[in-house]
Amino acid sequence: MKLKNIVILGISSGLFLLSGCRDNSEQLEETTAAKTTALTKFELSNLPPAPPEIREEFAQDGIDIDKVQVEYFSDGQPVDMIADLEDKFPVASLVKNPLDQSAVITVRTFSTEEKYLQYGDQNGLKFRETKAFNESIQKYAEVNGLVQIAEAGEQLPDSYYTFEKQQYQTYFGASGPGWLRVYDDIIPYGSNKYVMSPITPTLGFWFFDNWNNKIGCYKRQHIYMVEHLYDKKFFRKHLVSLSGWGGSTVMFWGILGYVNNRVESMILF
Repeated sequence: MKLKNIVILGISSGLFLLSGCRDNSEQLEETTAAKTTALTKFELSNLPPAPPEIREEFAQDGIDIDKVQVEYFSDGQPVDMIADLEDKFPVASLVKNPLDQSAVITVRTFSTEEKYLQYGDQNGLKFRETKAFNESIQKYAEVNGLVQIAEAGEQLPDSYYTFEKQQYQTYFGASGPGWLRVYDDIIPYGSNKYVMSPITPTLGFWFFDNWNNKIGCYKRQHIYMVEHLYDKKFFRKHLVSLSGWGGSTVMFWGILGYVNNRVESMILF
C-alpha cells in the first residue's frame, strides 16, 4: 500500500530524512550551554514506532531511527517543538554520527524574513540571492502575462526559459549543482525521473510526466545541494529550505509532511 496515506502519522515525532549539512551552518548563534540544553530537551525517547519502510530508509543512510534527536530554534534560540513550520521561513538540516549511527536534526525558524536572510548570509546559503532571483522571475511573469498562461496549464514561451537561465547565472553562477531525482511517494520507489539537472537547476513547472503537486521525496545526485521548495509557480509561497550531501534522500514525512504533494516550483544550487 502506498505510504501517502500515513504521512500524517509522523508529524508529532518531528522526524524526516535529510542527510548532511554545511559544517559551518549549524551553530553560529548557540552557545555551548544552549546546545547542551537543546540536546537534553529534545531527546526523542518517546518516539512512536516508525513504519518499517521509513526505518529502513534511515538505516540505509547509516542512521538508527531510535537514536535521532531533534533540536528546534527560533531566531537562534532553543525552543519547544514547533508543530507548524509554514510561514516561519523554515530551514532544516541533519548531522549524523557514523560511529554510533545517531543523528541530530536541526530545525530553524525565523520571526522575520530579514533574520532568515541574515542566517543565509552568515552560512553561505545564498538566501538573499534566492530572494532577488525570485523577485526578478515574478516581475517578468507578471509583466508578460505568464501567470495566467501557467495557471491554465499551457506551455510557456521559450523566451521565459531563456530569461530564467540568465537570471540563474546572474545570482548563482554558470551551472547548477547536479541531478535530483524525484518520486511520487514518501519512500523512493515507483514512478520517478531525473527532472532537475545542471542544465535545468530551476524548475518553475512540472509539465512533463505530470509531476506538479505529486512529489513525495527526492534523492540528491551531487556532492552537496541546497534546495528551496515552493507551493506556487514562479517560486512563490516558500515551503522550506533544505540542504544535504549527494546520494541522500529527503522524505516529505514527519515534520516535512506538510510539503508532501505540494511542490510546484523549486531551485537548486
